[in-house]
Amino acid sequence: MSAKKPSKKVIWIIAVAVLFSALFIYNVYREERPNLMVVSSGSPGGVYYPLGGAISEVISRNLEGVRCDSESTSGSVENVRLVGNKESDLGMATENAAYKGAVGEYPFSRPYPIKALFNMYSAPLHIVTIEGRGIETIHDLAGKRVSIDAPGSGTEEMARTLLEELDLLDKLKTENYGQQDAAAALRDGNIDAVFWNFAYPASVVMEISAMRQLHFIALEDEDIQIIEEKYPYYTGDVIPAGTYDDQEDDVAVISVNNILAVQADMDEELAYAITGTIFDNLERLAEAHDVARRISVETARDTSVEMHPGAARLLEERSD
Repeated sequence: MSAKKPSKKVIWIIAVAVLFSALFIYNVYREERPNLMVVSSGSPGGVYYPLGGAISEVISRNLEGVRCDSESTSGSVENVRLVGNKESDLGMATENAAYKGAVGEYPFSRPYPIKALFNMYSAPLHIVTIEGRGIETIHDLAGKRVSIDAPGSGTEEMARTLLEELDLLDKLKTENYGQQDAAAALRDGNIDAVFWNFAYPASVVMEISAMRQLHFIALEDEDIQIIEEKYPYYTGDVIPAGTYDDQEDDVAVISVNNILAVQADMDEELAYAITGTIFDNLERLAEAHDVARRISVETARDTSVEMHPGAARLLEERSD
């Protein structure tokens, strides 16, 4: 004699009971689940990558109920889009990329709802070639093969701006290599020069200088003046002599601030807590990259991007 199958009504009652049980358990433990967050950093070889990893670590370790992961990206422009589209919670970006993203200027097709948590540090534009390739000044790049960094990076936007203002953009062949690929291409002679925007000393530059004698291309005073007068987020700067092997002189360059951007509607208390946690753990960040020693309450509000009110409140309290 075969067992009697349960009726459809019994099956339906069981299914409903299971569903309600699951919802009950979900709600009971909802407050205990970690708040999952993502920091968009950059590609290996630059500063964003190790610094983003350290930021995600200190947030996870010190904010109860929050787990934060760091993800590698192509850089500033992509990070602005990721944060603005709520695909990432925090993103590292050059100030020019973040400002243009917030207002919807090229290379962005629309405004993205982001705000600044704080200004981290300024970083110079490195323009690097190999000694003996006949390139002494930026104007010698005409007719050369030059990497201006990965598509969607702040470096690409910065390099294009500089080259266009100096009437060079259409006179050279540009390539879009990420940092590690650009380093290999420069070392092997597949490109003649590379643009990189990051704080010094940068590991990828030191890696090449261990195998090739580098030449750092300095900008003329008039070149820097052209950029400063038209673009308020760029400033004249120098890479100090001795920063890299065989670099005997200061190298005149332009710099841009780097900010930590967040979603514009991030909870104010959460933004306050994240900012405080980061500033309480700057020594840990400095272990990941020495540039973190340049992060300070005194310079944290130096940005043209609107600040998140939670971060602004924390920084105002710390500056008293």
